[in-house]
Amino acid sequence: MSPALNFRSDMEKWQSGASELTNFFVHVQGGISNRAGTEYVAIARQTGAIQPRLIPFIYNNTQSYVLEFGDLYIRIISNGAYLTNSDGSVYEVVTPYAIADVYGLKYTQSADVMTITHQSYVAYDLSRLGQTDWALTAISYGTSLTAPGGIVTTYTPGNAGNTGTKPGISKADYSYVVTSVSDTLNTESYASAVSTVNNYNIGYYEQYGNYNPVSWDAAANAEYYNVYRLYAGLYGLIGSTTGTSLDDLNYAPDTTTGPPTHKDPFSGNNPVAVGYFQQRRVFAGASDYPQTVWMSRSANYANFDVHTPVRDDDAITATIASQQVNTIKHIVAMPDLLVFTGSGIWKVSAGGQTGEAITPSNFTAIPQIYVGSSDVRPIPINTDVLFIEGKGSHVRDLQYDWYAAIYTGNDLSVMAEHLFYGYTIADWGFAQFPFNLLWAVRSDGTLLGMTYLKEQNIWAWHQHATVNGSFKSVCVVPEVNDYGAIEDVAYFLVERTINNVTSYYIERMVTRQLGADNNDLTKAWFVDCGLRYTGAPVSTVSGLEHLEGQTVSACIDGKGYTGLTVANGSVALPVSGSTITVGLPIAAHAQTLPLDVSQPPQFARRKRISKVYASLYNSCGLMVSTNGGANTYPIGNTGTAGAMTTGLALKIPSPIWTQVGQMDFYVNTPTPVTLTSLSFDVEEGN
Repeated sequence: MSPALNFRSDMEKWQSGASELTNFFVHVQGGISNRAGTEYVAIARQTGAIQPRLIPFIYNNTQSYVLEFGDLYIRIISNGAYLTNSDGSVYEVVTPYAIADVYGLKYTQSADVMTITHQSYVAYDLSRLGQTDWALTAISYGTSLTAPGGIVTTYTPGNAGNTGTKPGISKADYSYVVTSVSDTLNTESYASAVSTVNNYNIGYYEQYGNYNPVSWDAAANAEYYNVYRLYAGLYGLIGSTTGTSLDDLNYAPDTTTGPPTHKDPFSGNNPVAVGYFQQRRVFAGASDYPQTVWMSRSANYANFDVHTPVRDDDAITATIASQQVNTIKHIVAMPDLLVFTGSGIWKVSAGGQTGEAITPSNFTAIPQIYVGSSDVRPIPINTDVLFIEGKGSHVRDLQYDWYAAIYTGNDLSVMAEHLFYGYTIADWGFAQFPFNLLWAVRSDGTLLGMTYLKEQNIWAWHQHATVNGSFKSVCVVPEVNDYGAIEDVAYFLVERTINNVTSYYIERMVTRQLGADNNDLTKAWFVDCGLRYTGAPVSTVSGLEHLEGQTVSACIDGKGYTGLTVANGSVALPVSGSTITVGLPIAAHAQTLPLDVSQPPQFARRKRISKVYASLYNSCGLMVSTNGGANTYPIGNTGTAGAMTTGLALKIPSPIWTQVGQMDFYVNTPTPVTLTSLSFDVEEGN
């Protein structure tokens, strides 16, 4: 909680607050744990002052990738390793994106295709065709079917003959076009060339048997053909056939059904935002049309064609009329389509009940809240959407209020505003399982975390740091851990200066599960940028060139050791072991709020904490202090014990009188700690 709230014991949230949580996270059930460490994946190809960006590509819960977007390239990570070519080189996809623009990319995904937009580039589709077969192609808008060629219209005179004067029969022009249709592809080609014949009125077909035969050449992938005739200035449908000819026996043209007209709204006008809604791909915002929304034809994502007259499944173009002109930054599909601009959020719907289909003639945009959004992509979580306010700092949620019939939300940063004031959020991702953790990269390289479970009214902030490094980017993908469980795994881009070389390290957060039964301390991974050795007992671990010269910690067969040094890519261990995890140390610190005891003036009274009772779960290495860290005492099993404490642990610290009565908890060994509850004996003075 913010230091400004240290003595606000009248607030409900204060009762479960803390003064500091560094490298600890909060559980939705209550209690705190030190965060798991990270595994070293690779050093990014990108160098220089502008870092690359990590973007998730998720096909399903067991097939996911992390995309490293750098200067004119993409590298692809799967299950903690780069995809490689057959010769062992790293597989790459060439892109047009300059490094200065990668953080401005917006994206959405449908199965194996990710659509990427940026105001300085045409929209692209990134398609996964195989494990090492990816294609980045500019989107071509329109139909994929070819119009029939060779259209010919003739005249069959019937028993009236075709020469001389016919009583009551006049001549007229008959113009026809034909289109190819594929229901499988859900598309119709554009109209063929016009074929016109001038002959006697086929309106007398019943009397004389005169009609107009229309024929054409077959078109590739056509399942059938639509034939249209010009009537009163519009082409109307007169029939459909699977063949390549149709006889017009004076069929009445249906001018409510005409051929499609090609529309490419993005010629020289690159969209900014992209998403999907109601079987349509949606683009929004552009330099020339900052508040316009374009929706593709229904179930035809690259087709923005329209018919004359317009049909319900045609493409939609609509402009939001607002008081300020702010470019649309994001679109998020919920029961309605939410449109985020720099000054507010709009609900796009059909105007009737939520869920009603949007059509070209049934489109409404209604303002919801006048709080703008930053350029960082909003995150849908269950029935809510989390977004960063337009100024780039505070985090808000957004949900539908059924009583007010409007989308509204709360500022989730207000209780911990000191973590945000003077900073912005550069990137974030949400790891829903197993701990409901939002990871947010702050502009100064600090990693913020928030435990979020709306249905239980839980939102709790904590901050995280890493030795000799600053966080730059984060993304979250589902992966199967070593024990068969699917978890949401956070990947981090960390800028580190190691051995006088500054590089961008890619690291992934390791599962906190301690073996298949969650009680195997040898599986503990509480170091950053680490690697693990398993095998015959050894006293030296090599392969640590990425940590050259660094002071590291090691968990050796379940016991934690600190103060080791990497030299020539190796580290000498204090004891031999067969399961060894080595990496940068993680220092976790938690501090309680000042004690609120007795009657007023409760905060002014001096206090002495004589006993501390900590309820622990699978923990070792926890230290406690009642004088701000000047003296620390182990509580429960130590980090070198090789065993964990579960249950109530008691510690009697040195009796020290203080006015605030705060307790500090530390974890400095690479071992797990979970503190589920806390109680104490306290003496009160004057």
